[in-house]
Amino acid sequence: MTLRVCRLPLPSREHLGNANILRTQPIDAAAWVWHPEVLDHEQVFLLFQRRFASGGEPLVLHVSADERYILLLDGERIGRGPDRGDMDHWHYASYRIELGPGAHTLEAWCWRLLGAAPLAQISWHGGFILAAEDPYDAALTTGKASWKVTRLKCHRPIKGDNTDCFGVGAALEWDARAHPWPNNVDCASFVDAAVAREPVQDKPWGVATLGWRLLPSMLPDQLDRLVHTGQVVAGGAGTLNRDDPLPAEALHWEHLPAWQGAIDGTCPVTVPPHTRWYVVWDLGQYYCAYPRLDVVGGLGTRMTWGWCEAPYELDHRTKGDRNAIVGKRFVCFTDRFITDGGARRFTSHWWRAGRYCVIHVETADAPLTITALAFDETRYPLEMTSRIETPDPDLPAVINLCIRGLQMCSHETYVDCPYYEQLMYVGDTRLELLTSYVSAADDRLARQCLRLFDGSRVNWGFVNERYPCRELQHSCTYALLWALALRDYAWWRNNPDFVRARMIGLRCMLEHFEPYLNKDGLLEALPGWSFVDWVPEWDLGCAPQGQHGVSSLNNLHYVLALRAAADLERTMGEPLLAQRLTQRARRVGHAVVAHFWHRGRGLIANEPTRETFSEHAQALALLAGIVTGTRAQRVLKGLLEAPDLHRASYYFSFYIFEALRATGHGARVLAHFDCWKEMVAAGCRTPLETYEPSRSDCHAWSSQPLFHLYATVAGIRPAAFGFQIVRIEPNLGDWPRIAGTMPHPHGEIAFELDTPGRRALLSLPAAITGTLAWQGREIALHSGVQELRL
Repeated sequence: MTLRVCRLPLPSREHLGNANILRTQPIDAAAWVWHPEVLDHEQVFLLFQRRFASGGEPLVLHVSADERYILLLDGERIGRGPDRGDMDHWHYASYRIELGPGAHTLEAWCWRLLGAAPLAQISWHGGFILAAEDPYDAALTTGKASWKVTRLKCHRPIKGDNTDCFGVGAALEWDARAHPWPNNVDCASFVDAAVAREPVQDKPWGVATLGWRLLPSMLPDQLDRLVHTGQVVAGGAGTLNRDDPLPAEALHWEHLPAWQGAIDGTCPVTVPPHTRWYVVWDLGQYYCAYPRLDVVGGLGTRMTWGWCEAPYELDHRTKGDRNAIVGKRFVCFTDRFITDGGARRFTSHWWRAGRYCVIHVETADAPLTITALAFDETRYPLEMTSRIETPDPDLPAVINLCIRGLQMCSHETYVDCPYYEQLMYVGDTRLELLTSYVSAADDRLARQCLRLFDGSRVNWGFVNERYPCRELQHSCTYALLWALALRDYAWWRNNPDFVRARMIGLRCMLEHFEPYLNKDGLLEALPGWSFVDWVPEWDLGCAPQGQHGVSSLNNLHYVLALRAAADLERTMGEPLLAQRLTQRARRVGHAVVAHFWHRGRGLIANEPTRETFSEHAQALALLAGIVTGTRAQRVLKGLLEAPDLHRASYYFSFYIFEALRATGHGARVLAHFDCWKEMVAAGCRTPLETYEPSRSDCHAWSSQPLFHLYATVAGIRPAAFGFQIVRIEPNLGDWPRIAGTMPHPHGEIAFELDTPGRRALLSLPAAITGTLAWQGREIALHSGVQELRL
C-alpha cells in the first residue's frame, strides 16, 4: 500500500537564522535518543524501531538526527534528512501521514560516520529525535515512548576505489550475512534507546547551552524517483579493473540482452555458481541517485557497484568523447554488497553520481538471480519553468546541458560538483543562484544557502569559502562574492525581511577587511586562500601576489563588494552607511588605478610591478567602474584584443560576459557559447568544470550560459530592489528573433522580439513597470501585455 505523505510547510513567520526567534517548537517536546552502548567516537549504523496502534487518525510528526536518518513507516520510505546545516542551524522536517487503523511500525535508519561522512556533513553527538503530535505523542515521541534500537552490523564504511573523490565520504559495504535487514531483523538484538540529550534550551540567565539549535526545514523533500533507464553497453567474464582498458569484444558479450532485461525491469538475469561477470551500464544521462539492486539467492555472492562520470583514456587524465568506451579505463567510486541467500534489496546510505556504472558479480556455491537494477534519483526538485526560443539550432542542446548541470548540483545545498566534492563554495554558488533565478520562481534553496554562508563567519569574521564543512576553509575573495550574491538576491527576488536579516552579517564581515588595508589604501596579505580562477600561469588559482602580497584582483573584488553593499544599504534605508561604503570603494578604486595602471599598454596589471596582465583584471576594472572615458576604452580594447592576457576559465567567463554587456558588447557573448557546443559534441551531458582535461564533468558554475541567454542576450534584468522595475536591453547580434518566458517574483515576464518585423511583444506582471532599451531609445513599459514598434 502506498502511503499518503505530505511534507508540512514552514510556520507562517519565517525563521531568520536565529533559533531563539522560534522560542517554542513542536519538536521541543521530544528528547534526543541513541544506542546506550555506542561510544561517541564510533562509526555506526543504527535502526530505531517503534510499534504502535492507530485508530485511523492522521500522524503528524517532526524528525531529525545527527548525522542522518531515513524514516520508514511499515517498510515504506517517508523521507531522508536532515537538511544540511550546522549546529546553530540544525534542521528538522515535518510530515503529515494518512494512516489506516491497526498496527504500524515506524523505523529510522540512522548513522554517524564522523570522518567517513561527506566533508559537508557536520556532527556534534549521535542522536535521533522525533516528536509526534496528539493523539500519537505518548506512543511515538522520543523520550516518552519506548523506542528500541539495534546496531546494523551488516553495514560499514569502506574506502572507495576512486581515491580522487575528495570530500564525498566513504563507500558502503553491506554484508547481509551479518544482519539480515530490512527483513527478518533479530528482535533479540534490540535494546531500549537511551536519552542522549534534551532539546537545547538556553538558561534564562543568559548562559548558552551547547548542542543542536533546531529550526524547521525551509526546503521541500528532495526528489525521490525510481528510474529504470539506460543500456548495458559492454560486459564479460572476469573482472574489469581500473587499470584495464575495456576490450572491444566486451561490446558483443552474449549475456548483454539478459542484463538489459534486469535494467528494464522486464525479466531477471541469473548468474551461475562460481562465476565472475562484469557489465558496463550507460545511464544515457548524468544522474545523482541511490542504487537499487534487488536479488534472490546466491549465498555469499560478492557484488560491487561503481559509478563514474566518464571513462579515461590510457593517460588517466583525458576523457575525450564521452560516448566512446572501448580502450578506456573505468575509474569508479564503488560500493560492495554481499548476499545472505535470501531476497534482498541493496542500496547505499548516500547518493552517488555519474553517467556510467560498472557492476561486478562473483557468485559462490549458489546461483544468484538479479530481479532488478535501478536507482532512486535524488536532487533538489528544481524544474525549468522558463522557456526560450532562438534561431540557433545548436542552442537547445546547450540549454539542456546547462539545466542538467544545475539540477545535478542542487541538493540540500548547492554543490560545486556532485562526483568529487559535494561542497558549497561561494563563487560557484553565486553563479548557480543567478542561473536558478532565471530558471524557476522557487527561491527556497537560495535562501537556505545565503543563510548558511551568513552563519559561517567564524574565520577572522569572514564568510567561509565553502560551507557547511567540517574543515573550515577561508578565502577573502570568495567571502567578498557573498556580498554580490546577497545583492543579486535582493534585486532578483522580493524578500526585504530576509535581506535585512543578512545585512548585520554583511556589515560585520566588511569591517573585518579594514585591518588589511596598507598605507596605500590597498588590501595586502589577506588571510586564507585568495582564490580567483583556475589559470595555468597562476599558483593554486591565486592571482600574482594574491596570496601574500598586493593584487589588483583582490582589491577589485573588494571594490565590487563595497559597491554591492552600498546598494543594499541605500535600499534598506541607511543612506549614511551607503555613503560611507561608496566613499571607501572610491578610495580603493583610485588606489588600484594609481598602483596597477600601465600607461603604455592601457591595461590594469595583476601586480604592482606591472609585469603580467589578465582578462580578469580588465573585466573587474570595467565592472567596478574604476576606469572611465579613454582609459575604459583602452581597457576594453585590451580585453578584446590583447594576445598575452591570462585567460579566464569557464567559471570566470561569467565576469567577462558581464563586462561585455556593461560596455555595450553583450552580443559578443553569443560567440563564446561555441565552447559549450563543443561540450555537447564531446558527448557531455552536463557542463565541464574547466577546459579539457577537466577533472569534473559536472560543474554548475558552467551552467551560466542559461543565465546570460535571459539576462544578457534577451537582456532582461531587475532595475530596482525586488524586481519592482524591469529593464530589457537585448543583445541579439545577428539574431532576427528571440522569444520566451522568465519567472518573476510576482508572476512571469513574457517576451518576443522580432527585429526584421520591427516588433516587440512584452508582458510584465501586475504593478511592475520598466524600460526597453533599443538602439539608443528608452521605451517605457507598463504592467500587462504591450506590443511595441521597434
